Amino acid sequence: MRAEPGPAGRRFERRSVGDGAMLRAEAVELKAVGLADPHARFLKVPVRQPGYHAAKQYRMPMELSSVRCGYRFHHSSHGNTNMFTSSISTQSMSHVQAHSDVGGQPDRSLTRLNEGEKQTMLQSRGYSEMLKERTGHHLLLTAHRGTGPTSVFGSTFPDKYLPENSLQAIKAAILDGADAIEIDIFKSGDGKVVVTHDDEIWRNAFGADRSGAQLPAGETKESYLVGQKTVAELQNIPLGRNGETMPTLAEVMELVNDANQTLTQCGKNPIILNIELKDAGAVTEMLDLLADGSNGQSATPLENIVFCSFKHEALKELKERAEQRGMMGINIAPGIKTADLFGKDNMNPDFSLKDPAAGYHPQAMHDLRALVEGNGFQGYDGILWDLRQPIVDLAVAGNKAIHASTSDFRQYADNRDFSHVLLELSKRVDTFFKCDNVDDARKVLLESSILLNGIGIQMMHKQTEAGEDCFYFYRPSDQQDISGILQSGANKPIAYSKLGRD
Repeated sequence: MRAEPGPAGRRFERRSVGDGAMLRAEAVELKAVGLADPHARFLKVPVRQPGYHAAKQYRMPMELSSVRCGYRFHHSSHGNTNMFTSSISTQSMSHVQAHSDVGGQPDRSLTRLNEGEKQTMLQSRGYSEMLKERTGHHLLLTAHRGTGPTSVFGSTFPDKYLPENSLQAIKAAILDGADAIEIDIFKSGDGKVVVTHDDEIWRNAFGADRSGAQLPAGETKESYLVGQKTVAELQNIPLGRNGETMPTLAEVMELVNDANQTLTQCGKNPIILNIELKDAGAVTEMLDLLADGSNGQSATPLENIVFCSFKHEALKELKERAEQRGMMGINIAPGIKTADLFGKDNMNPDFSLKDPAAGYHPQAMHDLRALVEGNGFQGYDGILWDLRQPIVDLAVAGNKAIHASTSDFRQYADNRDFSHVLLELSKRVDTFFKCDNVDDARKVLLESSILLNGIGIQMMHKQTEAGEDCFYFYRPSDQQDISGILQSGANKPIAYSKLGRD
């Protein structure tokens, strides 16, 4: 049995392969619904039986269905259909919120996955693997600070978000099937490596004045710093309304290692830990931890870690010290600032370009090649909106990866340029996309890949707010050509936190 988009208004019936249930459906022209492309058609299908998945009836090369924040994927192979189902992301977030203690040490259950969480992670990984299959296994999703930055919203942030760099956010990203987790590190006053984006505590403490003008009694801007506080003191400062606190690198490693043990046992690729070195003084303690392991667990394999930083001298020191310890093959991708590519003279005070149409500075590619290839680094870590053809050519020539970063960007469905850049990048080099929401980014990337590279008819299913099942059909005639997007790049959008949507 095969599925076809019928003419507008035509009614027809299909019989389920699985249980013989009859469905009546009406094919109508698509009217700007959800994430679907306006050139597609959709079917509104009333589901007659509880738990019955209408997508079962269609035999196609690939069928994809999304239920709000989750997916169901169907593969047909030799007549057999395997279905992966996902828990909804917001449910995963609620689950990890329930395990936080207000103040003090985090609940130890946050560094372990229970059986239900393991199953959710494996199911979600199935969806990420679908994206990798469509990109030749060259595009991986990195969860930026877990589930994205929250300090950008101000002293507090919307209820639906988990605090950046918290164990709760990192676990939620793992349950969403992230290929990699990006975190930031500093050294505490008692010599422990902690996970936070800023040394200034007021930039992340929940309810704090982000300017630092109003600090707790007795504190100054010189004292209220991560480097001036013990871990015990830091973990008594809430990062979110549910009492989430700042984790140590050891705790994050324990969580990631626990997840990787399950993934390895199931034949899945391990989660990559992307550590951004914010504090050059934390190199020794970080290497000690990586070499010795955490909380009785074995050391994290170096191939599962990528280091990045805008502190290039610190990265050189990191590589040298690691090799002195016999830790060879360390993966490093230096951070590339917009000014490094376009020149300081083309920068506005807010780091935007004075001339968005400007090309790279003449010396930029020479300097980057010397930095990366001259030091044996693994790749380039740049801002997605800054990426142009010359840096891609540089990565291809040196067999290097590209880490494409965004921050405070969650409007994936409104701005497909990000997906077009990534899909073009992944045709040429291994690409890591640092995103603020793995699940939402993956949905748009999958749909864009269907539109751009579709193989025959493809179908996407989603459920509307009213509970109706809609099936979106994509045909080869709907394919688009975006091969030139790396010539001029994608325009940087307005920061999500400034849109006032939450």
